[in-house]
Amino acid sequence: MANSTPPELAEAHTEATPTQDDQRLLLVSIFIIAGCSLIYELLISSLSTYLLGSGVVHYSITIGLFLFFMGVGSWLAQYVREDLLDTFVKIEIALGLVGGLSAVLLYAAYAWTQYYYPAMLVVIATISTLVGMEIPLLTRVIERGRGIRQGLSDVLATDYVGALAASLLFPFILLPYLGHLLTAFAIGAVNLLVALVVLWHFRKHLKQASLWLSGGLVAAALLVLGTYFTPSFTQILERALYQDPVIFSTQSPYQKVVMTERGNDLRLFLNGSLQFSSQDEYRYHEALIHLPASHSRTLERALIIGGGDGLAARELLRYPSLKQIQLVDLDSAVTDLGRDLHKLRDLNKDALHNPKVVVNNDDAWRWLERDGDLFDVIIIDLPDPDTADIARLYTVEFYRKIARRLSVGGVMITQASSPWLERNAFWCIASTLDKVFENASAVYSNVPSFGPWGYVMASNTPFEKQRKIPAGTRYITESAWQFTLEHPADLPPLELKANHLQTLPLMQYYAEGYQALQTGEYE
Repeated sequence: MANSTPPELAEAHTEATPTQDDQRLLLVSIFIIAGCSLIYELLISSLSTYLLGSGVVHYSITIGLFLFFMGVGSWLAQYVREDLLDTFVKIEIALGLVGGLSAVLLYAAYAWTQYYYPAMLVVIATISTLVGMEIPLLTRVIERGRGIRQGLSDVLATDYVGALAASLLFPFILLPYLGHLLTAFAIGAVNLLVALVVLWHFRKHLKQASLWLSGGLVAAALLVLGTYFTPSFTQILERALYQDPVIFSTQSPYQKVVMTERGNDLRLFLNGSLQFSSQDEYRYHEALIHLPASHSRTLERALIIGGGDGLAARELLRYPSLKQIQLVDLDSAVTDLGRDLHKLRDLNKDALHNPKVVVNNDDAWRWLERDGDLFDVIIIDLPDPDTADIARLYTVEFYRKIARRLSVGGVMITQASSPWLERNAFWCIASTLDKVFENASAVYSNVPSFGPWGYVMASNTPFEKQRKIPAGTRYITESAWQFTLEHPADLPPLELKANHLQTLPLMQYYAEGYQALQTGEYE
């Protein structure tokens, strides 16, 4: 008679039933590896966003690819019918090595090749396929001791709790304190540790245990070596990512903050995007500050949203009538840099040490909702709206909060990206301000590091110049300030949808402009 024993029963005959201690160890392993798998997912998403922007796109792509290839791994796991724990140990060793090196591989692909996305796909496919095989294999082992119903429930519950722990650990501890490279090495080492513990505990039941123990130790040694050389890796990769020598670098809970210097050119980068060059930043900041400041009815209180480098505050402090400047910047790493880095302090003329300047490290949306004073001038000096977190600060809803904090005759202004390269995004911001304020006017400057640059100034009273431009400016002067309000004939206004919190069309406009710039297809 033909043998009709199901594969599951065949496994039960060939492998011993795990004891209670065995099962507890495997459930702890599931808790840990579930956290590791989610951290790899978050690590690749955040690294791709740091290198290429478009956070929503990269998180969506990464999550989608992870889930797909985890499904592939789960499907492949059915073909492992014997030696389940042996296979699990091999998977963990491979996962620890590939996951641990993932950040280095992706950094290198971005810095030295044009194939970041193929490299990202290969890394995600490898990690998530291995991850997808882990849980089915351990589930089948645990089910032999607890039965299908209880075993599956315990495994899934443990897996979900591990994912929750990782989702809290990554943004609040791992990324801020370790950064991408060390986080990858550390989580890879955790995968290897799980493999070695399982290997040692079940060593009498595993085939070639000594061989895989040696392999796990070699992989662990490679990750330890990588951890030791992380500062060197970081310097090499940052030298490739940034054209100039890096003099300061830190990963805050919100972004990567890098300062470079070559000769007299000091540059600040946030998540890889240039924020200013000391060679021409005055052109940007003088237009941003002196147009609204010279048009506000009174000038005693000012609010700066963003501007943690202190350069906008430096320009505002040229007005002796100002009694207080409130500066709201989410990231203390940036404001600490503006306070403490000697070269930046020279550039901002110690603005953040001035007693008139009050620094608030807080979310601008939340800060504006609190009861507070009105301001004669409000300056919005934020990065370009390439992520949802930033794009929400360019919405009708946010500008209504701004309007409520403007004094009578007060003026606000926001940077609005390039009217040439990001034309749709620029006019979307203008259309958004038109929904909130009675008067809105485009402002233009030319910053060599960025090209043509745009701002939108708004008020609920007609624009009338109230005071002179202060002495000492280099770009916006009393005799030549009007040209910043002159509309270029080759950039006519566009009627575009306003940016609302529910839809954020500004992000799409900005992404389209960025893509056109990369491909050379912009008009």
